[in-house]
Amino acid sequence: LIGDGAELAVKEINAAGGVLGKPVKLLLEDDATDPAKSLEAFKKLVEVEGVEVVVGPMISGAVMSIGPYAKERGVLFVSPSATSPAISEEPWTDFAFRTTPSDTLQGKALAQVITERGFKKVAILVMDNAYGVGIEVVAEEELKDKVDIVASIRYDPAKLDYLTELGMIKDKKPDAVLHVGYHDDA
Repeated sequence: LIGDGAELAVKEINAAGGVLGKPVKLLLEDDATDPAKSLEAFKKLVEVEGVEVVVGPMISGAVMSIGPYAKERGVLFVSPSATSPAISEEPWTDFAFRTTPSDTLQGKALAQVITERGFKKVAILVMDNAYGVGIEVVAEEELKDKVDIVASIRYDPAKLDYLTELGMIKDKKPDAVLHVGYHDDA
């Protein structure tokens, strides 16, 4: 689906004369949201295809994996969805742009919702990756003096069964569960 939108945009841009009078060429690579595969795909685009700007990757872990290489090669990239606050701290950020705010904003907003709704006992359940942990760290900091965090659990998003984690949360009897994950593990 993402590729379909990009193809439509390129078609419209080229129909309007391209960019600075030159047509835009779209090359798609699927990294399967895997940081190692993302670096391989990025290197292919740069070394084989000769691209100068990349839109992607989608996830923070993949952005972290390609950042040093992008700086080394002088290639700009724009991630439409990487949110880890750690990205802003890296020495290669002159080559990285993102269109989504960092997890700092998301973590603060989630903490605000929890406190405004009056929850007192909160369990935090996050996927163990840059996205989940990034929001967890900020949310815990925002909540630490306002609620009782009865559990903070990081899980492997590749697992198919989360009964152990859910059992640990159930035993703590929280008023609310703050879950950070992707749609397929929710």
